[in-house]
Amino acid sequence: MSDAVPALFADITAMLEDMHTVAIEGQSNDNSPDMQCALMCQLRIGITSLNGLLGNVRKRLDFACD
Repeated sequence: MSDAVPALFADITAMLEDMHTVAIEGQSNDNSPDMQCALMCQLRIGITSLNGLLGNVRKRLDFACD
């Protein structure tokens, strides 16, 4: 296994933690519709970024693990 894989998993963990914070903020009843939209956009961007990081893990592992 490449030494980069653990670092990629650390990046994934950090991103998931950030997204968790955004998701918790989205649960507030006091958020305006504009704020809810902004939070949703942040989560979509995060999910897209996570997909890219997972693709990098797959490349480093040198095989498809579907």
